[in-house]
Amino acid sequence: MTQRIVVATDFSTRSDRALRRATLLAHDTSTRLVLVHVVDDDQPARLVEVSQREATVLLAELARTVHDVDGVACEAKVMLGEPFEGLSDAAEEFDVDLTVMGP
Repeated sequence: MTQRIVVATDFSTRSDRALRRATLLAHDTSTRLVLVHVVDDDQPARLVEVSQREATVLLAELARTVHDVDGVACEAKVMLGEPFEGLSDAAEEFDVDLTVMGP
């Protein structure tokens, strides 16, 4: 079974540091990364749609960079809802072994 680490990101510098740490750990252990961003769905539908679309593009770029630069298998997922619930749902969906996030 492939091990997975979910990395929470809000695209901030703090999240970038968490991604870097998770990438180093994944590289050393041949573990896959799952980048997750949660879009708050308690907003107007149009705003949720735009946020989800933009987050999908940014996550795909991050996943490509992690794969191309660091040689770590990486996938991306945008979740809708409250951040804690979205991360929890992603961890369950991808059967992850570890969650990494910034402070």
